[in-house]
Amino acid sequence: MQWLETTALAEWVLTSLVGYPLVLTLHSVGMAIIVGLVMVVDLRLIGRFERIPLTALQSLLRLAWYGFAVNLTTGVMIFTSQAVFYSTSPTFLLKMLMVIGGVAIAAYMQPILRREAVGWGETGGVPPRIRTLATVSLAMWSMTIITGRFTAYL
Repeated sequence: MQWLETTALAEWVLTSLVGYPLVLTLHSVGMAIIVGLVMVVDLRLIGRFERIPLTALQSLLRLAWYGFAVNLTTGVMIFTSQAVFYSTSPTFLLKMLMVIGGVAIAAYMQPILRREAVGWGETGGVPPRIRTLATVSLAMWSMTIITGRFTAYL
């Protein structure tokens, strides 16, 4: 991890005038995209925002992957700048666990929405297992944000 901190990328992030502010800003925008859209999808699946058609959720998740790509790229850049600290921080490691869980749920639900969401309107609503997954996803993304902020301050 110490070697990673000495790479040109890590040094650029840490020492250039624009490196860290630019990367952190892009990370925040990516987070707003993925977390914001996934939370709208999750809230719709648990019964909120009923005006949003269930079939529209697929396109929201597709767009959320762009936010994830931005966050993955910028997250790696930020990680390189303090790799030793991040790799030993329990708060950061918990954040990563929450991200992995949230991404896994989104990836699991996306094809289900594509195949089955049309029929849910006809059968009386979202199946209980999907509501449960949406609730767990909401908790994981909320914890991602909280632990991400705590990582910076603890």
